[in-house]
Amino acid sequence: MFFNFPVPMGTVSNALERLFAFVDAPRERPYVSMGGFVVFIILGAIWTAQAQVLPGVSTTETGLPGPLIDIEWSDDHHLAIAIVDTPDGEQLMLRDLRGQWTETDCQCNVTAVGGGGEMWVIGGQDGWMAAKVPGNAGLMVRSLEWPAGEAGDILALDGDLYSGWMIAAHAGGERRVHTYVGLTVSEGAVAPMDSLMMHDIAVVTGGALVIGHDLVGANPAAGANAEVLLDAAATEGAPQLTLIHRGAGTPFHTVLSLAEDNPWSGAFIALVGGENGIHGVASDRGLHRIPGTAGTLAFTSDAEGTLWLQGEDGLSTLTYGEGVVDSKTLPAGIEADLVIMDRAGDRIVLFNEDASTRVTIDPTAQDSILHSLSLLGDLLLALVFLAFVTLGGRMFLQKVEVL
Repeated sequence: MFFNFPVPMGTVSNALERLFAFVDAPRERPYVSMGGFVVFIILGAIWTAQAQVLPGVSTTETGLPGPLIDIEWSDDHHLAIAIVDTPDGEQLMLRDLRGQWTETDCQCNVTAVGGGGEMWVIGGQDGWMAAKVPGNAGLMVRSLEWPAGEAGDILALDGDLYSGWMIAAHAGGERRVHTYVGLTVSEGAVAPMDSLMMHDIAVVTGGALVIGHDLVGANPAAGANAEVLLDAAATEGAPQLTLIHRGAGTPFHTVLSLAEDNPWSGAFIALVGGENGIHGVASDRGLHRIPGTAGTLAFTSDAEGTLWLQGEDGLSTLTYGEGVVDSKTLPAGIEADLVIMDRAGDRIVLFNEDASTRVTIDPTAQDSILHSLSLLGDLLLALVFLAFVTLGGRMFLQKVEVL
């Protein structure tokens, strides 16, 4: 004997004999089959529910001292630069390879960050600007040459060390759009209507897109200001601003410029989105609504061009050409109030409202061996279900003497 049982072996053997005799009894077979079928249904429901949970999801505490105002990530998804609303005011902070956030003394009153994964641009009050290569020490401060010596507070910017676009607030609070080439800043262009307030800008093919809201076109029933989208074209002197869209919905919150390898770029140069939905912007600056995207609180695109949407009903994805969003189930225990979304290298990163928690999604995990095993398990469950139905039907037909 290899094991010492607390119950005599004779008792165990007798119990097993009774169990097998019960299972093998002709009168009890229907009940045993029905019991096995019920157990199968329960196990199948558990397996199916688990298979719907999105793989490749992790959550961590950020340690940030306050909510995020703006953030940019490096291409390797490890490094980041952000403006954080701390108890001591807005601070420029950097994330290192260990995931630790530290304040950066830029000797400025920082107001905006922009750029891309290979180079970040930073704007501040009184026309202060700098650039930074992720992973390199120090900031490259740019002594910009503003027209007529009037330096505005940079509210938003996009581009690189050598050229780009910005929105600046000047005397009296007037907001203007500028370009910069090298150290030279262009003359500013105001919005085509006095009631339009511009608050973010993104570089796209052929110029830039500006989002904002209309102070006059408010929708009292919805409690929101009208959504506004402007096209900015570089010309000699001040840029030319053209109103593309002015709607009654809540203001747009995201402008996503599309790279050439993104499948959406075949039809659009950019995607703009707000709670009323996502729109594609064509090369002729025509606006086209993407169906099924209403209620989007934040969105971005992964390396394969799949759109990830965080909305009122949770997380979902949308692949170009499908036309139907695919709802995703996050693992249990992950907070639902995720309101900030960005692409960090090949990962999707979400933050909750106070930026205390970060959720990271690896889109490639859906194609991993574990997900393949999950699909194999679904197939096996389907085959077992078919076997139960076939055997149960055969037993029933035998009972009624059809077979």
